[in-house]
This record gives sequence, structure tokens and C-alpha cells, in this order.
Amino acid sequence: MRKLLCLLVLCWLPALSLGTDPTSAPLRRIAFGSCAHQNKPQPIWESVTALKPDVFLFLGDNIYADTNDMAVMKKKYDQLAANSGYKQLKQTCKILATWDDHDYGKDDAGYEYGPKKESQKLFLDFFGVPENSPRRQQEGIYSVETFGPIGQRVQIILLDTRTFRTPLKKKDTKPASGEGPYIPDETSTGTILGDAQWKWLEEQFKQPADIRIVASSIQVVAQDHGWEKWINHPKERAKLFQLIESTQAKGILFLSGDRHLAELSMIPKAVSYPIYDLTSSGLTEANKRFRVYEPNQHRIATMNWGNNFGIITIDWYASDPVIRLQIRDEAGEVTIQQKVLLSTIHPGRVVPSSSGTVTAEAEKTSPGTINTIDAAKKVGEEVTVEFTVQASGGTNTRVFLNSLADFRDARNFTVVLEKGYLSKAKEIEAPKEY
Repeated sequence: MRKLLCLLVLCWLPALSLGTDPTSAPLRRIAFGSCAHQNKPQPIWESVTALKPDVFLFLGDNIYADTNDMAVMKKKYDQLAANSGYKQLKQTCKILATWDDHDYGKDDAGYEYGPKKESQKLFLDFFGVPENSPRRQQEGIYSVETFGPIGQRVQIILLDTRTFRTPLKKKDTKPASGEGPYIPDETSTGTILGDAQWKWLEEQFKQPADIRIVASSIQVVAQDHGWEKWINHPKERAKLFQLIESTQAKGILFLSGDRHLAELSMIPKAVSYPIYDLTSSGLTEANKRFRVYEPNQHRIATMNWGNNFGIITIDWYASDPVIRLQIRDEAGEVTIQQKVLLSTIHPGRVVPSSSGTVTAEAEKTSPGTINTIDAAKKVGEEVTVEFTVQASGGTNTRVFLNSLADFRDARNFTVVLEKGYLSKAKEIEAPKEY
């Protein structure tokens, strides 16, 4: 630990009280899935609930409504509600959801679908969204929830890729059997999220979080097949990656559904850290036997047939927290697993140097402050240092603020504060960042 004559600027300190809330438990298991037909048996719920997830995310096609008649749609939601496996899921964990085309109301539909307001109301009613929720007032069902204390904070962002999406470009010729009808439209000025949702997403990316689970009903990374995907609106996907860069949003992992298969895709350099997209589909709708693989240059692993669900486990107590991205089959057996270290999905925290060793990159700071690298050169001087607290700890009398997740790392910068000093700071309003 470096001995430095320095203190954090006082206005940053109250954020610590947010991170020490004992009622805000960190998430350790996040399950998810898509494509559950209400008319079919759903034995997969037994395997899902056996893992006791903290939360389950529905990624869309939660029912197959495909209708303009809201009475018909309501009956199909009632079928899901009556399913014994779904009832058990509700008793096991918190449920969050977004939609895709079939529960929105029409296959491959976007903004042009007529009764979207009525469909939105049924969706929100079914998933028990409170009457005073912003989702009841806004156009679209996008939402966010945040769990856990500072240093173990998970932000779950649920996108709406239907309500605002403009039309897709189709191939000039009829696609061959098994090929999708859509191609990227390089000239399109259309949208997937719409102006209001884009603005909202930027605000969410600026909020403090260690891991951000971004649920998109359609695939973000896969780009070679001819079905629905983000790359069909190339400028929109580029905008998404640019937003991650401009906000320096750390810890992003995309989840998707829709494709009636499971796979893990990754782009190593779309932003300043690897972007993963874990696709799980479907809970009832996956192919029952082997089929030809869809083209996907970014695929790491695939479960090409068989019903499936996904689960993310987080080991917060490893020196570098370990995230496991998994796909499991109906029996609950692991068919895909990828370990991801939290430090590898944080921008600018750890970068390879020309010598092949690992070095820390200096953080940008506000006027009048310096970063941890410069502060380490000023032992014995009084300075004002600014950095993002990646981990914290303490004793009965002191609190330690660390610039790296692993406080044992030789590059870590630690500030030691007396707890009495922190209690005086609680009266100051906590900002969003510190």
C-alpha cells in the first residue's frame, strides 16, 4: 500500500453509503430464456428453478400471440400464467421481461404494428408492473433495474426492439430454403430503438455499475444469417457500440433470443473490450434434432438443437471476479460455458503493453485533480486525486478505497479513511458518480 498525503474530494464520499446498504444483496445467478409457446409442455422450468436463480429474464416470444385481437392475446397470457412450471418460477425468483415479435403481436413486426399500446398494457399487466411505473406512461416497454452494492453492482437493462423499429430491407430474390429474407441496409436512416429510448440508454450507461446485462430480443453480435438482427440496421449497431465507447460503460454483456438455437458470440474489438452476446432460444421452440449451422463468423460455441435456457453466475469473491456464461439443456446440463474475468470487460483498466506485460492505463480526471499513476509519483506531497473505486474494504475504524478490483495488485492505489470522517460526509447529497 502506498503512503500518500491525499484525500478524495469530499463530494465523492457519500456514494460509499449507497454501496454499503446491507439490504442490497449482490446477484450471483441470473437465468434467462426466450421463445416459450403457451400451447406446448414446458418441462424446462424444473431445471431452471432447481438452480435457484436470483432473477429470471424473459427475452421475448414469451407467448406466441400473433394477433391484433387483445382478447385472444389475453387468453394466451392466461395459459402461461396457469402453467405449473411458470408458477414455480414466480415463487423461486424475481422475474423481469422484455418482448419480441410474437408476444408484441405479429411476426417480424416493428413500428407498423397497429395495437401496440394495447399490447403493451397486456404485457405490463401480466408481468405485474406497478401502475405508477414509468413503463405505464412511456411509449415502449424498455426498463432498467439495479442490484447490489458498489463494487458488486449489476445493472439489468431491458431493451425494446419492436415498438420503434423501422422496416427491414429484404433480399431482391426469394431466399433459399433455410435462409432468412433480410439483408443489412447500409443506406438506412431508420431506427431500432427510437430517439427517446436512445437518450434513455445513454443515461443508463452513465450510471455506476460493475456489470451491465443488456437484454436485446434480437442478436447484437451475430451478423451473417438472413434473419432479424441488429446489423440489419448497420448504423444503429454502430451507434450502440459508439455509445458504449463514449460513455465508457463498463461490464457490458448482451443477452439475446429469437433464433430457436443457443450460441455464444463475441467481437474482440468492437469497443475497447470484448463484446459478448449469449443467445438462448428456445424454452420450447428449439429444433428437436440436428440442423445445418447458421453462418456466424463471431461464434465461440453453439447448441444448435434442443430446448435450452441460459444462466450467468458471478463469483464476486475471487480476486478478479469470475463471470460464467452458460447455456443449459432441458435436463439442466451445461452445454456451453465461457469464463469471463470482470477486469477484461472494463474499458481502459488493463491493457497490453508493447513489452507484453500488463500495465494500468491512466484515468481521465477533472480539472484540478490528478490520476492514480501521477499520484504514485508524488509521495510526501499533498495532492487531490480522482479515480474510480473498484473495490473497498475496512476494519472497525477504517475504510479502504481501491483503484483496482484486486487490492493485492502492485498497481493498486489505496486511500485510507477514518470511519468517523465518512459519517460526517453522509449529510451531503450523493452524486451519480464518484
